[in-house]
Amino acid sequence: MQDNDERQGPWRKILLSGGAILAAAAAYNAFARKDVDQLTNLIGGEEGGFDWRDRRVAFTKRGKGPPILLIHGIHAAAWSYEWRNNVDALARTNTVYTLDLLGFGMSERPAIRYSARLYISLISDFVSRVIDEPTVLVATSLSGAYAIVLAARDPLRFPAVALIAPSGLVRLNEPVGLGGEAGRLVVDTPIAGTAMFNAVVSRPQLRRYLNNAYSNDSLVTRELVEIYYATSHQGGARHAPAAFLSGHLNIDVRNALRRLSQPALLVWGEQGSIAPVEEFRGFREIKRDFEISVLSPAGDLPHDERAEDFNVILSTWLNRLSLSSALTLDMLPGTPADLQPTQQLL
Repeated sequence: MQDNDERQGPWRKILLSGGAILAAAAAYNAFARKDVDQLTNLIGGEEGGFDWRDRRVAFTKRGKGPPILLIHGIHAAAWSYEWRNNVDALARTNTVYTLDLLGFGMSERPAIRYSARLYISLISDFVSRVIDEPTVLVATSLSGAYAIVLAARDPLRFPAVALIAPSGLVRLNEPVGLGGEAGRLVVDTPIAGTAMFNAVVSRPQLRRYLNNAYSNDSLVTRELVEIYYATSHQGGARHAPAAFLSGHLNIDVRNALRRLSQPALLVWGEQGSIAPVEEFRGFREIKRDFEISVLSPAGDLPHDERAEDFNVILSTWLNRLSLSSALTLDMLPGTPADLQPTQQLL
């Protein structure tokens, strides 16, 4: 009997230590979500809910004129809040929709298998069923890659596309491998995976990410960090980012770019570090009629960091394409008199 106890001793210690680790992880998770309120609409406009595959997808709408859909980028704390400095200005000449992709923001965050195909289908169905008329897509980063695929597939439904530092050529373009699948499974585990994700979206880590994304560090306020902390600590917040971090949301856009026939605008931040400005050359090599605007100083979120300039650039472009209700640029209140900091590469 004693020998049996001695043989079981190491295993008991391992199990007990494993239980202690899980208990610590559970306590950390509870602490991380302490005092985190449910998200509310922080950008205004008419709120709506789109029922898609038995899940609720949140969106906002404001303004009048030809519709444009603003699609946020994809990262661990992503949601449509990133358009807060763009929606009102653009709504002066267009009907502006913002969409929280499934798994992000105010949309539901189910534990499902997220993929690039899922998001492409979601965006397509939203435009078809909710907007129900030709729509300009305005999308950032990985969502920009999805916009390229959709526009190439259906140029009548998407008469133009504006892309902000899109991926799909040299970044986030490789299919997922076994390592990525294992990573997704680890992060999706209820206790340990949640603890790992909470470490990624801690306040210090979010501040570090935002300082890297903005050229001007003074824009990374305590309030901004808290807002991104809140969205990344909602129930189920880890599931979609787990798919992103493991490569399941990646997509190669080269073939779609070759078929892209409608007008397209590229916007980049000259000081971008996540998406270096040199990447625009790859897009231009495949689609030579891209119109390109490089904003400086600006990092990886030029539509936010240089919102006033971005709003004028996009509105002017839409007006020239007869895809807005503006008669002249002078109709836009707040138009900067001097766009010298904006480098236009046409």
